[in-house]
Amino acid sequence: MSELINQQEQIQELVNKIKSAPWVSVDTEANSMYAYPERVCLLQLSTEDTDAIVDTLVKGLDLKPLLDVLRKVPLIMHGADYDLRLLYKGYKFRPQEVFDTMLAAKLLGEPSCGLAQLCETYMGVHLVKKHQKADWGKRPLTQELLSYAIKDSFYLCELKRRLEKRLIESDKLEWHRQNCQRLIKDCTTPVKTDPVREWRLGGSETFSRKELGILRALWYWREEEAVSSNRPLFFILRPDTMSLIAKLAGAGKDYKRLIPRYSPERRARMLKVIEEALKLPVRKLPMPLRREYSRFSPFQQRQLEFLTQLRDQKAQELDMDPTLIASRADLVGCVREADTCHLTDWQKSTLGFEQQDGKWIVPSAPVHIRQKKQRKRRPFRKPSRSGSKNGALAPSAPVPSAPVPVQRVESAPVK
Repeated sequence: MSELINQQEQIQELVNKIKSAPWVSVDTEANSMYAYPERVCLLQLSTEDTDAIVDTLVKGLDLKPLLDVLRKVPLIMHGADYDLRLLYKGYKFRPQEVFDTMLAAKLLGEPSCGLAQLCETYMGVHLVKKHQKADWGKRPLTQELLSYAIKDSFYLCELKRRLEKRLIESDKLEWHRQNCQRLIKDCTTPVKTDPVREWRLGGSETFSRKELGILRALWYWREEEAVSSNRPLFFILRPDTMSLIAKLAGAGKDYKRLIPRYSPERRARMLKVIEEALKLPVRKLPMPLRREYSRFSPFQQRQLEFLTQLRDQKAQELDMDPTLIASRADLVGCVREADTCHLTDWQKSTLGFEQQDGKWIVPSAPVHIRQKKQRKRRPFRKPSRSGSKNGALAPSAPVPSAPVPVQRVESAPVK
């Protein structure tokens, strides 16, 4: 039976319980489908002798003592990337060590890496995931929801123990540790917002400047509406609809038929934003983005193809997803900037990288030297008298015979 933590005294008691724990299983529940911006609604914690659910939405509840101790204790998580990003965004939380059970299952070549499938495979436990889309920000929480939530952390410790044993047997434990460290770094690094790029949707590369101006105005309008109404972005306006409205409005066509069934006030605000964007002078319209990188040279293209083939071959030998060794974005980064390649040491070694003077050197694609074809020499042939191009003898015109020299016969003198 899990304990619901919603008072400050309970937080301190929980901190004392988990201080000496060798591992703490952690999971979160958020309200991304029902609110904007999303928030951590529950924090589930499990140790060998403690199961607790912290209600993070209680006003005045100070989570700092709990998060401070969780930073120092190794954590077990499943699919940790989402939880780590959420905790860093809300509390600047960054753990020192994480064991991701989903990542371990992928390295072991498991066909299904969801928590329910892994619990069924490794422990014979059947988890019912019918409350995945529940509104976790709604209060009060039923006992059924609380029982469902704690199971996401309750089984992680035993699952970790069994997955870790297989990682050791397959000599992949160090690979997992390196990938988890990279995961922590990627998910807890501040992301700088770029006002020139943040509003650009996929497919807007071909938009005119007027269409880009409308798209930018709609993007910021949607942000304001989502925050003020505390509703998700997709509830306000879908991205594909936003792009289509920008295209039609920029071309002077009817776009109002695409506007969802808003209240009169929201509809009026949206129409005002579009009209203001249409009146912007040219100098204030956004410019199309230039390519961040130049196109690959023939040598770089061969290098990328070589690394991709090498990665796929190694993945087949290791019986794992090729993207675990390196995604295409990783391979492109290796070709462009070899010194700052975003791969772990085991991934580089698997791909055949070599270390020289403390730097990793990307393996070069083998150079295939094409032998020039030797031109077949034709037998010597006298030039045609007719001077024909193909060398064939043309019918010759009759050649006038040379005049026969007339021999003068001296006649004998008549006697």
